[in-house]
Formats: sequence, structure tokens, C-alpha cells
Amino acid sequence: MMGLVYEAHDPVLGRDIALKAIHLAVAVPEAERQSFEERFVTEARSAARLAHPGIVVVHDVGRDPATGTLFMAMELLRGETLDRVLKSGRLDWRVALRIAQRVAEALHHAHANGVIHRDVKPANLMLQDSGEPKIMDFGIAKIETSQLTATGQFLGTPLYMSPEQAQAQALDARSDLFALGSVLYEMLAGRAAFAGESVTKILFQIMSREPEPVTLAVSGVPAGVDYVLARCLAKDVARRYPDGRSLAEDLDDILSGRPPRGQTAWPGAVTAGGTVVGTSPMLAPPVRPPASGTPTPLGQRPASGGGRRLAAAAIVAAAVGAGALAWRSATVGPTVARRVEAEPSPANAKDTREAPEKAGAKGESDSSAPARMSFSFEHSLKSGALKVWVDDVQVIEEDFGGRVTRDIAGLKLRKGRLADALEVAPGRREVKVQVAWEDNVKTETAWANFKAGSTLRLKARLGSLGGLRKDLSLEWY
Repeated sequence: MMGLVYEAHDPVLGRDIALKAIHLAVAVPEAERQSFEERFVTEARSAARLAHPGIVVVHDVGRDPATGTLFMAMELLRGETLDRVLKSGRLDWRVALRIAQRVAEALHHAHANGVIHRDVKPANLMLQDSGEPKIMDFGIAKIETSQLTATGQFLGTPLYMSPEQAQAQALDARSDLFALGSVLYEMLAGRAAFAGESVTKILFQIMSREPEPVTLAVSGVPAGVDYVLARCLAKDVARRYPDGRSLAEDLDDILSGRPPRGQTAWPGAVTAGGTVVGTSPMLAPPVRPPASGTPTPLGQRPASGGGRRLAAAAIVAAAVGAGALAWRSATVGPTVARRVEAEPSPANAKDTREAPEKAGAKGESDSSAPARMSFSFEHSLKSGALKVWVDDVQVIEEDFGGRVTRDIAGLKLRKGRLADALEVAPGRREVKVQVAWEDNVKTETAWANFKAGSTLRLKARLGSLGGLRKDLSLEWY
């Protein structure tokens, strides 16, 4: 609504340029027009003080003497914005990491020169015909000592803004790195890390929930990517990358087949299947899993009260800030379902996810190879109990708790997340999920056709903002 960009020709230097001019779509008060013009000049000054191949070049800024219109002359880029590219689907992980690496390097240069972009998003990243990205649109950038975009103004795009930006708090360079992490997640997963039907729901997601580890959503992505995303998207600013260069180095390591160099020094939480093992006093302490190769007898609980096997080391530190607990194992006969150690998909594994079928009778397939179900549960409750059945046989029974993540004007926002994996006998199965808390009980049922060797993923969600209605939803993906 603020301006137009023209393709123009500079007759003095004989080159084609992009000419950006203020052109308001609707009439606004004079004070608001002046605010637009100040922001426009801020954009020009922000970009003009930067000289990096990953940042758009500003040649000139001025005002047309005949009309009084402000204009900015910039380099003309040939290519497509990243948001248009992503409309065709997610990117190959190597391409996504290379783009993120280049953008991280460019942001490091901007931050070193005192410029925070504050609106890093796919629409502001141009992928040139060469494949190299360029950061554009510094319209709400904050220059050190500048008061134009001071704390307290809600500026930016909700889908990609950091928790501190969503709460109009003071920002530093790490806010841009959170936004870049959100962009990287979308490039890899083909969907936003934080999404909702309204700005309120999006902000709730950003402040209180963690996205699903991308290695569980997409096969073939290296395990180190989960660590990178967890560090970029940490709610606590102090747990994020200190600068863009550190992020770029870790991405380069993964692309080169090396472990990310920053991972060993990062104080990330140890996770179990994507669930952070917390130390909240309201949660039972983690228990040791059974020794490898020693299964729990059918129909019995381990003597210690049960133990949830830790996920493979490849997904350690994959998710941040989830409410966690020790699982109490409820095992069943192998002909229906049993809990197994959660492992990431191998790099060469075929993606066998499928939409659940609506028709068909229960029954075994001809093959004896088991299918697999990856189950996760997200909630915003203080405490409660979770039960899961497969064909009326209970396979999960857990008490859970959620920790307070934000207290906004007396409104306590909580979150918790559980994750587990099951082996399921092939055939059409009924999966029932029940959540109980206080005087409430919510139950939902989902059907799926489990084929031998396939993997289906079921996500259960229960929660809402504050004390509003809480609904349980199940989603195959």
C-alpha cells in the first residue's frame, strides 16, 4: 500500500535500474504520510550504508521537483522472490541451506554495520537467476541511534517475527536470525514454522510452541539441521546464535558433511524423540530406559514405573522449550501395536507417507513387516492425562504438565509437547486419543490404513489462547 517499483533506465550512466517511489494506495492524514516518507528515507539510508553481494544496492535517493514524490534508485535484479518460488513446494535441503547460509552472511554484514532488518521474510529475499539470494526492503530497519522504529511499535510480518518483536520489546541482531530460521524451516518443510488463522493465533504459536522437528516431517534431511533450527528459533534470545557468521558456519559444515561446529558448545536441551526433558517440579523425573535388546514383558510395566527410550542421537537437541515427562510404558501384543525407539528417517529412505483411507475393513496384510506411526501431542494445559488406543488396545497412558512460557497482563501462556513412535501391524486401524484435565475429557478418533513398511504421522493438538475453549484435533500428515 506504500509504493510502486518501476523498471527504469538511467540515461546518464546507461543502465537499467529499479525505481521505487512512494505512491499511497489510499488517502492518509499528513502525519501518516510523513511517517511513510521517514520510513522510506530510513530504507535508503539503511541499504546505502551496506556493501555486500547479498544485499540490494541503492544508487540514489531524492525527490522529484515537479511532483514532490520521493524516489529511490536501486539495482535491477533478475529473478523471483522466495515467496513465489515456495508456492511450487519445498526446496531440496541442500538448496535451502545454501540460501540460508548466504542470507546469514549478508545479515552478519548488516548487523556489523549497525543495521537490523526486522522484516526478514520470503517476500524480501530475491533469488536471482544465478541462484544467489539478495536481501531487499529495509523499510522498517532499525539503525543504531535511530528513533524511527523504536521499541513499542508493532512492525514486521507476524509469520516470521521473533517472540520479542511480537511483544514490542527491544531487538538486536538475533531477532533477524529467528526470522531467518523461520524462513529456513519453510523452505525445508514447505509450510510455515508458526501458522494460524489470525494474527493472535500466529503470535500465540510463536511465543508458546515449537515447530515439529523438520527431520520428522521430511525424509533425507541431515540431523544437524534440527539443531540449527532449534538454535535459530529458541524463545530465549541468549540461546540463539550470537551472530549470522556463526549460523553460516554451521550451515556450511552440514553442507560439507561435517557435524555443525557450534553444536558442541551450545547448551541445548537433551531431547527424547523431539520432546525436551525438563526439570519442572510438577513433572516426574526422567527414568532410565530398558537395556538395549531387553524388551518389557508383554502386559507388564517396568519395575521402575516405565521408561521411555531416548531418541537416537541424530535428533538430540531437535526441539526447544517443550513440557516433558517420563513415559510410563503400556505394552501390548505384537499383533496390534507396540512402542519403539524413535529414529529419524534414513537419508535414502523412500517417503512412504500416505493419506488415510476412508474405506476398508480391519485386517492384516499379507506381509508380516510392521508399519510405523509417529505420534506427537501438543497442549497448553497446566496438567492432565493422555491415553492412546490402537484398535481398542491401550498403548500410551501418561500424566503430563505444561510450563508457563509467557505472562502477559495476567494471562499465563503454557505449553507442553510429547512425542513417541509405535510399530503397528499392517491393516486398517482405529486410533483413539483421549485427553483429560480438571473436569474435562476430550476424545477424538482417526482411522488409517497401515501398509507394511510404511510410516504414518499423527499429530494431536489441544489448546487455545488463555482460558478460551480448548478443542482436541487430530491430523495425519
